[in-house]
Order: sequence, then structure tokens, then C-alpha cells
Amino acid sequence: LDTSSYFLKTKESKEELKFNEWLAGVLDGDGYFLLTKKGYKSCEITMDVRDVSALNVIKNKYGGSLKLISGSNAYRYKLRHDEGLIRLINDVNGLIRNPTRLLQINKLCYKYNIKFKEPLPLLYNNGWFSGFIDSDGSIYYVESSQQIIISISQKNRFILDDLIHLYGGRINKLSPKIDAFKYTIYRKNEILYLIDNYFNKYPLRTAKINRIKLIKDLYLYKEYRKLDINKLKEYNIWMDIRNKWEKYKD
Repeated sequence: LDTSSYFLKTKESKEELKFNEWLAGVLDGDGYFLLTKKGYKSCEITMDVRDVSALNVIKNKYGGSLKLISGSNAYRYKLRHDEGLIRLINDVNGLIRNPTRLLQINKLCYKYNIKFKEPLPLLYNNGWFSGFIDSDGSIYYVESSQQIIISISQKNRFILDDLIHLYGGRINKLSPKIDAFKYTIYRKNEILYLIDNYFNKYPLRTAKINRIKLIKDLYLYKEYRKLDINKLKEYNIWMDIRNKWEKYKD
């Protein structure tokens, strides 16, 4: 028995599962499966121009096309050929969680004679959460409260409820006038725990990773917001961190 080969394959399969879980999270947020009455089939994902590298990773794996949307700072990835669609569907089948996306992928499973799989309950160690943040999440700093916040907005509360039990945070109505919900993680201990115990295993793959990497520094130096001239060095460090943070706006 070639143990080195076995462990290499095991490692590769784990990394592939992490990617598939992440991809399912992206699809649940920014993706769309389409099957028209005339038989037109596609999978589409739309992301900000800064995140084109993440779309390129998907394109390199499954094929398809990638185009800048006219009049918008966003790219659209489109997969139409059967071979790529079948591979992608098989990879994320059983990992999709958005009720709307489940209905969409179910139609394509039927079209391709693929057995549709219901998702298992979400567990802490699952790359889906990072993909969902990469697609529909925001990471920002509130000056007035000096809080760092990780948030996800959705029309369907169902997809957010499990996140509280796994990752902390809370859910609020987005607005009295808007029928949508916002999941937020704002407690320092919960965010730091996520960085050390989740994002190290399941890193973001979009430009948002840059803000994740700055969070600990931001916590460390944010008390230097109001300083006298004797602490100029610390103030300059603080401003450098803030400038980097603003560079990677959502």
C-alpha cells in the first residue's frame, strides 16, 4: 500500500470538497440556474469587478465564458455546455441551501437524469459559509460604535437562521419598508474566533479576504483614533491600517 499516494488523494479530496462547498455558497448568493421551456440551459454567477479572479477559478475548472456587464462594475460568468454543467451540478448537488436555488438545480438534475440531493444540516466546518459571504456578505467598520461587522442580507430568513447557532451573531429586519433580513456578527470575541477557527480553514476567495486579514490589526490599533502628538508613531500605524481597510471597500 502506497500510503503517501493515499494521503495525497485524501488531502486532494478534502480540498475539492471545501471548494465545492464554497462554490455552493457563492451560487446560493450570486448564482442562478436556468432551464427554459425551449431547453436553453445555463448556470450564471455575477460578481463585482474586484472578484473576477474568483470567477476565473470557476471558469478554469468548468469552462464557460466571462464578460464585463455593460454599464456596471461587475462580471458575469456563464456556463452553457452540457459537459461543464453536468460536472458543476454533480459537484454542488446536496450542498445548495437556498430554497430558490434548490428549485432551479432540481430542474437541471431532472433534465440530465441526475438524482437530486437534499442538503444535510449545515455544520460549522463547511466551506459554504465562506462562499456565502464572498457572494452576499459585507465586512465593514462603524466609526460611531467602533465595531467591525460581518453581515449578510437576504430576502429569505430561512437560510440565515442556522448561522446564529453555528457562528453567533443575530438577525434583524433590514428595514420596515423592505421585506428582507440582515444577519450580522459584531461581537469582537465571535469575529476573532471565526478568524482563528473558521477562516483559517475556509478562506474567502474574493477581495473581501483582504479585510479579513486586517481585522486583528484594526482591533489592535483602533484605540489610537484620538491621540496626542507624543503617540505619532502609533497614530501613523493606525492610519496605514485604515487606509488599507478603505482600499478594500465592499
